[in-house]
Amino acid sequence: MIFKTRKIVNSYCFYFLILFSIFSNYSFSQDIQTNLADEFLDGLPASVRDQIEVQNDIQEEKDIEDLFRSDTSLEKNKIILEKLKDQLKAIDQRFKNESDKGDSNTLQVFGSQFFQSLQSSFMPINVPNLGPNYIVDIGDQFKLLLTGKMSEQLELTVQRDGSILIPDFGKVNIAGKSLSAAEEIIKVYINESSVGVTSFLTLSKVRDVQILMLGGVESPGIYTVSGGSSILSVLNVAGGISQNGSYRDIELRRNGETVQKIDLYDIFVYGNYSVDFTLRSGDTVFVNPKSFDVAVSGGVNNPAIYESSGDETIEKIIEYSGGFSETFYGFDNITVSQENIESQSVITVNIEDLSSYVLKPRDSIIVPSFKSDINSAKQVTIEGMVNRPGTYFFKEGETLSDIINRAGGYKDNAYVYGAALFRQDALEKEKLYAQLNYADTVNYIVSSIGKPNININNSALDLLAEELRSYNLSGRVVADFYLENIESDPSKDIKLEDRDRIYVPSLQKVVYLFGDFKNASNLSYNPGYSAKDYVDAVGGLKKSAFSELIVIDPDGRTHIYSDKLLNRFSNIEIYPGSIIYAPRDIGKISGVMYAATVSPILSSLAISLASLNSISD
Repeated sequence: MIFKTRKIVNSYCFYFLILFSIFSNYSFSQDIQTNLADEFLDGLPASVRDQIEVQNDIQEEKDIEDLFRSDTSLEKNKIILEKLKDQLKAIDQRFKNESDKGDSNTLQVFGSQFFQSLQSSFMPINVPNLGPNYIVDIGDQFKLLLTGKMSEQLELTVQRDGSILIPDFGKVNIAGKSLSAAEEIIKVYINESSVGVTSFLTLSKVRDVQILMLGGVESPGIYTVSGGSSILSVLNVAGGISQNGSYRDIELRRNGETVQKIDLYDIFVYGNYSVDFTLRSGDTVFVNPKSFDVAVSGGVNNPAIYESSGDETIEKIIEYSGGFSETFYGFDNITVSQENIESQSVITVNIEDLSSYVLKPRDSIIVPSFKSDINSAKQVTIEGMVNRPGTYFFKEGETLSDIINRAGGYKDNAYVYGAALFRQDALEKEKLYAQLNYADTVNYIVSSIGKPNININNSALDLLAEELRSYNLSGRVVADFYLENIESDPSKDIKLEDRDRIYVPSLQKVVYLFGDFKNASNLSYNPGYSAKDYVDAVGGLKKSAFSELIVIDPDGRTHIYSDKLLNRFSNIEIYPGSIIYAPRDIGKISGVMYAATVSPILSSLAISLASLNSISD
């Protein structure tokens, strides 16, 4: 899986680098290169993207370099190698997890995720914080503080004979004693040997122990772990429970005898976790084979595959799954699917009989469920020149006129013709169109590079990049805000949707001229002026401009007018707050074909301009 994924990633990176090298030969805009690189990385699976970023980490490269240096100490090499091994294990596990998550309907084995990450919390550090029941043994290190007639701090280690040697006092045997008992033994010994001297004993370093891991674990073998480790710790070190291992039947064996039996469901289901029973050198942890699994899906709190101890009922397995969820409310029965070698049957079990049904191998529990959609309150915001602007909750079916009336109607200086409705759904559609337009433009540029009679130079690419960056998406919906028009024709009254935003501007007697005019500027509105008068007032069109005008009315409606002699522009009516835009003919400055490049950019620009609330401020 890992090598296959890496091969795919390497192939993408290879073609990606070739594409960039071609673009750089043609002085492609650095902004477009950066955007493409970011989009490429964002399009990769999260786990693969993480690996690419990790491979670029400077510190890790330095570690690998140090590992192969001849002058690096053996001890340092061991540390670096262990670190790299842990990282590889974590990466390997992440790839496995990504594969497991491919199908959202796949049930996981209950408890398996507990061991699916190398969590440091499972690994006891060697600065102990152990309870008084910890059993002292050979290799443990202590600090002994003496106060009173003499003041001294000693570092002591439990020797092979199980004793510690206290200078000027003698040997004290504490191996096999609990931590609290060892402290009391030494305190009594010091007091009896020297009156007036008080002792304080603390465990400073826990010994290492060797544990034999056998049976149904991912990586059986001998492991050296901290003396404060629990069975969960060593199971995690060994990679967790294998596919055929049991979570319910684990034995701790000492001197050939089973001293403890562990059912991990006591921990995973009920949280009964005790660290009082620690491991000793020579202990064996044996994971027995599992009995059989039962899949539980549907209306339970933790759908998963659960292990049965062999004689458990549906009621018990449902308890392991966290009980019935709220989605089961209202049902009286569950379904059990039974698969035999030659047949498959489905039976229905009443919830009152769950305690009497003993599960068998290949049984599956299907719990019916129903989850209704959450009906949250819908709201609309109205701003600007209304008497009571603010956010209002509304019922299904309420309309634009309803919310305007609830807001107290328009103020005297409201410019109703320029009012705007912004909608989330319209914004999403605009974003989708912008992405498609972006992809089409880049694809055209890439496919056109190197073709005869097509000259794509810096100015063209910079202009295209600027157009692509200039999208101003707002999700404006053209609507009629005149209440008298809505009253005479109710079909013009738009129904509200959740998170709609309405803006009613004040009257601004300004006309906005953008684009390829000789002196583009904003002019005062003149009732007697046509579009041609406004164009003449800013010096007319540049030579690089199209013989077209895009006129956007204050209500958001867009019109495109074409006239090589500009005579038709005399008949275009202009209102306060109108936008007059003169698009540039890219073909005149770059040689890019109009049909393939200019036209889609021009049309998308018209749409983006149409969504502007140009008169809002």
